[in-house]
Amino acid sequence: MWFNFFYMVKWKLGLLFVFIIILFETNAQNYPQNYFRYPLDSLPNLVSPFGGLRDNHFHSGMDLRTNQQEGLPVFASADGYISRIKIQSIGYGKAIYIDHPNGYTTVYGHLQKYSGKIAEWIHNYQYNNQTFEFDYIFEKPILLVKKGDTIGLSGNSGGSSGPHVHFEIRNTKSEKIINPTLFGIIPFDTINPTIKKVFIYKFVSDGLLLKKEFKIDHSQMIKLNENEFIYKTPIELDADIYGFGIETYDYIHNLDEEKGIYEYSLKHKGKLVFKHTLNQFAFNESKYINAHIDFPFYKTEKIRIQKCFIDDGNEFSTYETNKEKGRIYLPEKSIDTLKFEVIDNNKNSFVLYLPIKVLNKKTDIQKVNYLKSLKGEKAFYPLTKNTIKTKDFSFELEEKSIYDTVYYKFDILPKPLNAFSKTYKIFNPTAPIHKAADISIKPTRVNSDLESKLLLAYYFTDGKNYRSAGGNFENGLVIGKANNFGHYFVTIDTIAPTIKQIFLNTEEAINDSLHYYFEIKDNFSGIGKYEGFLNNEWILLDFDAKSNLLTYHFDEVWKKQVIDNKDSKLNNTAIKKPEVLIRVTDKKGNVAEKSFEMPITF
Repeated sequence: MWFNFFYMVKWKLGLLFVFIIILFETNAQNYPQNYFRYPLDSLPNLVSPFGGLRDNHFHSGMDLRTNQQEGLPVFASADGYISRIKIQSIGYGKAIYIDHPNGYTTVYGHLQKYSGKIAEWIHNYQYNNQTFEFDYIFEKPILLVKKGDTIGLSGNSGGSSGPHVHFEIRNTKSEKIINPTLFGIIPFDTINPTIKKVFIYKFVSDGLLLKKEFKIDHSQMIKLNENEFIYKTPIELDADIYGFGIETYDYIHNLDEEKGIYEYSLKHKGKLVFKHTLNQFAFNESKYINAHIDFPFYKTEKIRIQKCFIDDGNEFSTYETNKEKGRIYLPEKSIDTLKFEVIDNNKNSFVLYLPIKVLNKKTDIQKVNYLKSLKGEKAFYPLTKNTIKTKDFSFELEEKSIYDTVYYKFDILPKPLNAFSKTYKIFNPTAPIHKAADISIKPTRVNSDLESKLLLAYYFTDGKNYRSAGGNFENGLVIGKANNFGHYFVTIDTIAPTIKQIFLNTEEAINDSLHYYFEIKDNFSGIGKYEGFLNNEWILLDFDAKSNLLTYHFDEVWKKQVIDNKDSKLNNTAIKKPEVLIRVTDKKGNVAEKSFEMPITF
């Protein structure tokens, strides 16, 4: 009781200074050191650093290595209180959010399970609300923690591709994610980052560009000092406006693992042209990854080139540029030197001076041919609303939905097999969409009892391998969202999910037999809801979407069944056989139910 009283006094006094602290840190970038501890019982060891380049997003935290193990204790990084608990079958899986008195929040994701009073609170909440997945925000401190308290065990829950702990530090008020290394949580690293390739872009109409790849030949570099190099032979370019990009990597623990870079910059004639620094960003900025990199090149080559210039529709907040947004004009018969510098979180760096010899301006045949290829193409433009409408079809992109001019093909194709509309092709295979488009298609006549089963489907090039785009039937149209340019049509889902009991041959399952496992799958629209009952009493099922696995961990409902059976045996009354019923509903309301009679336990 006295601990809680003094803790709350301390908490409220801390809050008085939060605004001052945030203001000071915003201006001075003076983040508190040694306030947060590393949340594992080891030295900092990273699978992935803050801001790493991922599909459709920048990595919003650090991934902490657990040596492919689950079940390691995860500790609170500082004093605070549990401000949010979120459990989902995708994303961060089992996650905890802790608010701290200094104005920051720490986040711990992909946990295997929770500990102590936290686990007890969660279990009660799940049974009271009959749900496994939930997102609960605490309006006042209830679950208090001290620095070093065990809050859970490391795991592989949610969208994790392997055992690790996802760790974040956020500004509590703004919810911006901040690089944990700024607080001193940083692994030992003496290895310099590197630049593997430089890419040279020439701008053409409407901001589109062509590229030339220049691979860095390290034998052609003259070493100026430990981390600075100058290229021997100048690159010859004709006079024009250019942009540049680099393929760059950091090496934290060894030279075998390529990691994301903390900062890179480009200078021309001693003046800054472009700089990108990963100190912090907001969640709604994360998808700007698709404008930050050369997205078309990544789609075809699976290599992420980081640009040193900004597209018109790119509003990522990590940049510092000249007024030309990173574009450089190279005049005729000049000799220039570009300075590329990459820096990691430990201030290890790599500097490359690249001499440029500028020739006379001339007709670029590649550019001419490219412009010819665009004739007759339709286009969407950045920073404006873009719409396609026909009698039976609508496709609308909000402002800021694309980063640059997008040329696309629009065609109306015949109705596919088992479809309920024609196919509408809005296609550019290498253009990303930042904000999903509103799409609606009028279906062909369908029985009214099947209207609720209609949804959108799409494919890129192979009409046989199409995917669900969701959507619902409303006022004669199937309405949904399009996250990609592709081929869209209306289809139907009337097939219920499948359910089967499985027996895992894993070390965990063998050592701990107090589980039932079930595999649930859906053919198209996806799993929408799942429930379990033991002899008609609701039970808590843990769902891992990536493995389609439902797990029932024997709990008080099972124990009650065991006690009842023991009493029945003593009293020579009928033993009630345990029966588990699993009910699964997909996103179109198709329901599957299956009962499993279990061995009698007493």
